[in-house]
Amino acid sequence: MNLNISPLSAEQVCQLKTIAASLNQQQLFWLAGYFTGLTTGTETGFEETEGIQSNVASTELTILYGSHTGNGEGLAKKAQKLATESGYKVTLKDMTDYKTRDLQNEKNVLVIVSTHGEGEPPFSAHELHEFIHSKRAPRLYGLAYAVLALGDSSYFHFCKTGIDFDKQLGKLGAKQLVECATCDVDFEETADNWLQKAIIAFDGQQSVAPVTPLTSAAQQAQTVTVSKKNPFQALVLEKVGLYGRGSTRQTIHLELGTENVAGLDYQPGDAAGVIPVNPVELINEVLAQTGLDAGTIVTVNGKEKKLDDTLYSDVVLSKITTDVIKRYLEFYPNETLAALASDAEKFKTYLDGRDIVDLLQDYPAEIDAGTLIKILRPLTPRYYSISSSPKAFPGEIHLTVGVVKYHSAGRDKRGTCSTFLSEIAVEDEKVLVFIESNPDFRLPEYEQTPIIMVGAGTGIAPYRAFVQHREMSDNPGKSWLFFGNRNFETEFIYQTDWQAFLKSGALTRMDVAFSRDSDKKVYVQDRLWENGAEVFQWLEEGAHFYICGDMKNMARHVQDTLVKIVEKYGLLSKEYTYEYVENLEKTKRLQLDVY
Repeated sequence: MNLNISPLSAEQVCQLKTIAASLNQQQLFWLAGYFTGLTTGTETGFEETEGIQSNVASTELTILYGSHTGNGEGLAKKAQKLATESGYKVTLKDMTDYKTRDLQNEKNVLVIVSTHGEGEPPFSAHELHEFIHSKRAPRLYGLAYAVLALGDSSYFHFCKTGIDFDKQLGKLGAKQLVECATCDVDFEETADNWLQKAIIAFDGQQSVAPVTPLTSAAQQAQTVTVSKKNPFQALVLEKVGLYGRGSTRQTIHLELGTENVAGLDYQPGDAAGVIPVNPVELINEVLAQTGLDAGTIVTVNGKEKKLDDTLYSDVVLSKITTDVIKRYLEFYPNETLAALASDAEKFKTYLDGRDIVDLLQDYPAEIDAGTLIKILRPLTPRYYSISSSPKAFPGEIHLTVGVVKYHSAGRDKRGTCSTFLSEIAVEDEKVLVFIESNPDFRLPEYEQTPIIMVGAGTGIAPYRAFVQHREMSDNPGKSWLFFGNRNFETEFIYQTDWQAFLKSGALTRMDVAFSRDSDKKVYVQDRLWENGAEVFQWLEEGAHFYICGDMKNMARHVQDTLVKIVEKYGLLSKEYTYEYVENLEKTKRLQLDVY
């Protein structure tokens, strides 16, 4: 516009340019018609803009910034002001304070991020940058985005972090609305112009329904229901040892990606069924003991397979049971073994800790491949309480696995599934899983209801899910955790998690018992008894009481202690004490998950 021939003042021209720059094409057409109406005397008014503004007014926009020097934050605040004035519902977040899991629920995101040093994200952006490039990154088909990259062209990797964000969001399925802008040290003009375009571009995106392409996982979910018979191949995201150096035992934390596949929905308290395979070392021992060829063809469930493949994934090798011995005797009669099997106590002692190699060594026979497979039991899933909340970790299943190792009959033995999971690699490995619902081990229907959780060892697993779930609630009730293990320093499972939960208030109280840390062994039931008066008070307030862990010892002792607490602090006779506890069970305020 030439100021020399314009009847407008310089200030009016400036105002007009600013307004025009903020309008999209539809709005400019409307404005042209509006001015025409003014010059012709046609009645017109701003009430007609309601249709145009409705899209903007209904659009939510999240502005994320990762700044090293403060320039990014300043631009983010400028973007917030522009978007708010345009009618958007704006949320401004420093990436440091942004929960990465929230990204999959976003509709519109404007990213402003700088590059630190030679291509590194600034500290505040590191976690989000790492997340979107990880195996945990969700599909973002419902997201519209724009990225403003800040940098210094004197560095070799100019604006690399912003470019990384732009490319990766696109790879995850998000829709790029405006081409990524790369800003040098003198960034103001470039950034201001880009922000004007970006804010306009988000107009109406809320109403756009994304078309989600089918991934292999989604295709599987549509064609086959995930179940025990049709498990899902979950990607291993992370595997971490939970015990410290010096522990003679091993427990691992395993995180599996489920890609939000239908059929893998779960609630805290549910279990994951895992399809294991046998260790190669044990398979080799079986082949060596029998003298059979690994490539011999056998028939399993009507299909022909090589013997070593069948031993790997179809039959149980690590444990022998009464039905295995019965079938063994049918094919290969043995008077000594038959006599042992007729003595219940001796037979039970013999079976404990022994596997198929022990049987073949103790009572040898010239066995053929087909008969061996007929004798053995089918390999079945192992079940692990899920130690994550679907609210806290959507698209993931976390497991807490105690690795079984023992020495029996002169040989070192290992649990089939726990060994498989402990030895699995993280890179590109997958685990066959399905969900086993556990409706009798659930959080209370009302979030304000107090809960008391008692567990030892890996029995802590479902409580991690419980507390995570409650942390995501608006107004959770009180929660009290009793946890026991052998040593404080080496076997305090999820210690940092519990400390964080206590700090946030998601966990109200925690009492621990470590049996090997003092001359006198102290267990969870002892801690329960020491706090009996308050435990009973919580029960009187309507608390739900949970027990998870070893059925033979811990669970039984905890139940006995609970009865004693009710009797003592409820001032009840034995008859009414048992009635009180039975009522807890009937009303599902006392729930057990034992094994």
